[in-house]
Amino acid sequence: MDFKNKLTRNVLYCYLPIVVLFALVRALSAFGLLNFLGEAGEYVLTIVIQIGFLFSTAIFGFSLIQKTKVKQVFKFYGFRKINWRAIIIAVVIGIVVYFLNIFISTFFNAFISLFGYKFSNGGTGSSEYPIWLLFVNILMTAILPAICEETSHRGMLLKGLSPMGQKWAIIISSLLFGLLHLNIEQVFYATLIGFLVGYISSICENIYPAIIIHFMNNFLSVFMGYSRATGLGPELMFTYLNQWISTNFITAVLFMIVMTVLLLFLLKFLVKLLFRYTTVRRVNQIQTAIFKELTKEAYLKDVQDVQDGKMPEENGVPQTISFEKFDEIYRKYNQQTGYTSEIDEKVMQDERQFKLNKITKVMLITTFAIVASITLFTFVWGLL
Repeated sequence: MDFKNKLTRNVLYCYLPIVVLFALVRALSAFGLLNFLGEAGEYVLTIVIQIGFLFSTAIFGFSLIQKTKVKQVFKFYGFRKINWRAIIIAVVIGIVVYFLNIFISTFFNAFISLFGYKFSNGGTGSSEYPIWLLFVNILMTAILPAICEETSHRGMLLKGLSPMGQKWAIIISSLLFGLLHLNIEQVFYATLIGFLVGYISSICENIYPAIIIHFMNNFLSVFMGYSRATGLGPELMFTYLNQWISTNFITAVLFMIVMTVLLLFLLKFLVKLLFRYTTVRRVNQIQTAIFKELTKEAYLKDVQDVQDGKMPEENGVPQTISFEKFDEIYRKYNQQTGYTSEIDEKVMQDERQFKLNKITKVMLITTFAIVASITLFTFVWGLL
């Protein structure tokens, strides 16, 4: 089997068990078979799902089945250095995504409500919301999902399915990310966020912006829940906005449409800015490295000419270089900076035309069938 087909199959060997175990835990929990865990059961299950299933399988399971070092897996997934400007931009994008999430969810929820869907009640289940619980919820709802879910989806799935083409890798990883929430209330906006962070991870060749954006979106959601329970200022603003929407429906819809468009334009600008401080910055570093390499070679050639009694050439550094020379310096730079992994190198070396084999297709279809059927069930359940 060629390397690209083996890679995609190994990814699904890891991801399909995640889906099965995740669905099993959700089913057991829904039927009350995990109630023996008590009040801490929700947190225990979160740790098991996030660290035990999503992160550990994506890192250690994939490392084992791919027969490569864990360090190389991290590199392959895009865990690379990121500068402080890119971090700040990713934080701002996360804030924009949160507000877009509110508007988009409102429209989607209104749509499924037309079918008679009844929404589940959120909240902490208690009128009290101590500050320690806020930090626990930030860990469980923002930090762990941002790291673990992005590792499995923007790391293992997005990169592992890249032989299918970057477009299909983004589409498939985003759809599975949305459907893996196994909840009709979350699937739509989660899929859209998946498309966004998948695209950003691809163009920036770095997973950290996706983790930061995911964290900010979930963190703000947790903080707003705390604000609602404790009566802080931010929640009062949303309470007033909800009251205004209920009494000025047409105006409110127009307002939300205008705000969504403005936020999308802002998002487009921020993504371009993030691209500049990640990929463009790295390309400039490569160009600098190439120039230094060529300058060094030109200098050594001049020294050799002098030693041989010849006059050095006046042209200096050549203006153009062969592709072979560029590729040599490019690979050398990536190896020195630890940018490419052994898996990346093997994918680039495998020049055969990729075609998804039957076993991988079956596993992919099975994965979609499981998460889609459970998500559809949650919709039907909400109609009953």
